[in-house]
Amino acid sequence: MASNKGRRVVGALIVLIGAVLLISAIFIPWYVYQGKSSFGTASGTITINSYPGLPSENGTIQCSSSGAASCPYSQTSYQKANYNNTGVIAETGFFLLIVGFVLGFIGAILGAASRGNPRRARPAIALAVIAMILAVITPLMFMATLPNAQSKDIPASGRATSSGPWSSFYGSNSSTRTTPLGQITESITWGPGVGWYLSFGAFVVLLIGLIILLRYRQDPPEPVPVSTPAPAPAATAPVDDPLSLTGRLALDQPIPFSSYPRLRESRSTSRPYNSCYTNYRQRTGDPPRRCGGSVTLFYEMGNV
Repeated sequence: MASNKGRRVVGALIVLIGAVLLISAIFIPWYVYQGKSSFGTASGTITINSYPGLPSENGTIQCSSSGAASCPYSQTSYQKANYNNTGVIAETGFFLLIVGFVLGFIGAILGAASRGNPRRARPAIALAVIAMILAVITPLMFMATLPNAQSKDIPASGRATSSGPWSSFYGSNSSTRTTPLGQITESITWGPGVGWYLSFGAFVVLLIGLIILLRYRQDPPEPVPVSTPAPAPAATAPVDDPLSLTGRLALDQPIPFSSYPRLRESRSTSRPYNSCYTNYRQRTGDPPRRCGGSVTLFYEMGNV
């Protein structure tokens, strides 16, 4: 089972992927305008791709054509095309994407570094949140402001159809005109390009990485070692006490007379035990069998 440290690294890797997707969107068209026309047997298509970038940067607008149609330019800038308002939007989106990539990249590095230090997960999470917000704000801003900018940059006299990118963010239109030379059919489509959708994809990836970092931002507490208390020593009576049961059972050798405690008096005689024992042994040569209640007790305990 993977630890929280490994999961944080996985989350940081996903955040890094989201940041790479975000910067990749700069190099992919954000808006596509395509016009098709046919006149008799001739037909042609013109496709104009717009990219985020500086208004003066050449190549932010690119044109390609096929068939009988031809482009007035292969690539140009917003300034040269007199799309100044649209250029401001492209420039704003360009910087927002760069900032989002930088923050996401730094957040991914801190997230990977949090494997050894969980405290680094907090700034990584904060940076990933900002990058995620920028990834979703940029395309939404582009969608909300582009039609108005296009209506200012393209005057009514230059519009081939009644509706187009100046009226809505995406759509299509077709029209037919009759000229002295014949009938001309024109159709146009406009809408977001792959780069615009890729920014939302980066948002989703950043969100997944952020959830993983949030969920496993801390390591679980270390388990507390359980110590087993040592067993208490068994209480045993001293083996040199002949009056205790334990001492009596533990004795396997007769105890010398000198080790017995001196008694004040025996129970059945007024003579002290030591005196009774000595006098009886001097007379008979054998240990006393009975010399008061105390003598019998000591004989049984010590096997004298």
